[in-house]
Amino acid sequence: MTLLLFGAMAAGSVWLAKQSEVTLQGQYKVIDGDSLVLNGQEIRLLGIDAPEYRQTCTLLDGKIYPCGKHARTHLSQLVKKGKLECKGWEEDKYQRLLAVCTVNEVEINVQMVMDGWAVSYGDYESEERVAKERRLGVWRGGIESPSSWRERERGTHSISWLSKLTLW
Repeated sequence: MTLLLFGAMAAGSVWLAKQSEVTLQGQYKVIDGDSLVLNGQEIRLLGIDAPEYRQTCTLLDGKIYPCGKHARTHLSQLVKKGKLECKGWEEDKYQRLLAVCTVNEVEINVQMVMDGWAVSYGDYESEERVAKERRLGVWRGGIESPSSWRERERGTHSISWLSKLTLW
């Protein structure tokens, strides 16, 4: 009985959250491969994680390339194909709206994963498998997961900052 009650409460909270869904359209600026600003509201594409703008990846031949910049360029190309619309109902810890965005009824979130310029982050696992099999985007070689890259960069920056301190 308790399990049933908790299930009903969870379903009810999801329903209530969706009732406060926000839909945005208009002027946009692409920040990186999984985030943009639309009408002044920062948006994070729900269910995906793209390489960070400064992140690099490695091709099979060992050549390093700026995959984060490529991901941003790819998102820019997708959104400029028509009218951009983003729908979301919750924010992440950085107050960005978590949203699913479409252009001409094509879902941008899934397209980024299908084209290999973002990895699945809770959604789109089957699309990621196909992109890997076809060696599209970042799957043309090796990629450090964007979340691992961010964590490593945070550690690098804090160490380099601490190393500049002079002890008296």
